[in-house]
Amino acid sequence: MAEPLLAYSWQMSQWHDLQRLIESGRLPHALLLAGPDSIGKLRFAKALAGFLLCESPSQVGACGQCRSCHFQIDASNPDYREICPDEGKRQIGIDQVRGLQSFSAQHAHRDKGRKIVIIHPAEAMNVYTANALLKTLEEPNSGTILILISHTSSQLLPTIRSRCVQLRFGIPDSSLAESWLRDYVGDAELSKKLLLEAGGRPLAARQTFDEDGLAVRESFDAAMSALLDGGKTALQVALELKDKDILQVFDWWCSRLMELSRHQLAGVPLLANSWASYKNLPANLVMQTLQRGLELRSGFSRGVALNKQLVLETLFLEWVALCKRSAAS
Repeated sequence: MAEPLLAYSWQMSQWHDLQRLIESGRLPHALLLAGPDSIGKLRFAKALAGFLLCESPSQVGACGQCRSCHFQIDASNPDYREICPDEGKRQIGIDQVRGLQSFSAQHAHRDKGRKIVIIHPAEAMNVYTANALLKTLEEPNSGTILILISHTSSQLLPTIRSRCVQLRFGIPDSSLAESWLRDYVGDAELSKKLLLEAGGRPLAARQTFDEDGLAVRESFDAAMSALLDGGKTALQVALELKDKDILQVFDWWCSRLMELSRHQLAGVPLLANSWASYKNLPANLVMQTLQRGLELRSGFSRGVALNKQLVLETLFLEWVALCKRSAAS
């Protein structure tokens, strides 16, 4: 029998907060799990769903043995729904959300009387899909609990946020994250480096390790050095990167700009030595470039139709122009 999912060690504070609500009978019908991506919010949501549907749960989670847990582990629990963008898409379809109304109206199949819906990421709903969800949020069926997961909750409609009880998740404690990653990677120093590159997000660090992401980032850094030295044009670098995972590219770009900003403002060491060439750029313009990068990443993550090559070429042309203006002043 497979083990049930449990929350990560760095999520115990949020887990205990919910336990107190459940024990006092005050669990809300809609939860919004908000915080950075790649820190385990989906794992937490699934652990909570398993706990709420389990017939014999303990304080730490589902039992893993009852009939409901068997269904949950086999992904066939009739009282559970998970809504996310279909394969190959970045947005949640309106028909996916409309189907919740009939699901919510059904009686629960198990004795617990609960039905659980997980929607992730919630910002993958466009305005029409979000409005379709409002009906379910405004007229909740007894026993149906909605769990929304958001990496950028500010992008959600205010009417969605106001109807959910928000549970915030931050970057995990470094010692807990390092211990967890070290067990996976098998090397303490590599674990620290991966976490630094991933901004402290353990699941992103694990993915970087699995995909040899450190080497990928080094190749991106080398392309930027060639751009600054005149060895490559903005078009050439854009052509090199346009066939890469665009979110991976923007994760690297935004993290490097964030590191540069922290170095300028607080003296935090740079992870990539090649970016020391940019340390004398105006700090306010670095922040503006970072904000632009975050907006572009958000657009790509929501499935906005953007020309990757054109976006990257424009971004790098603006960066080169910024560097030249700074050098001339």
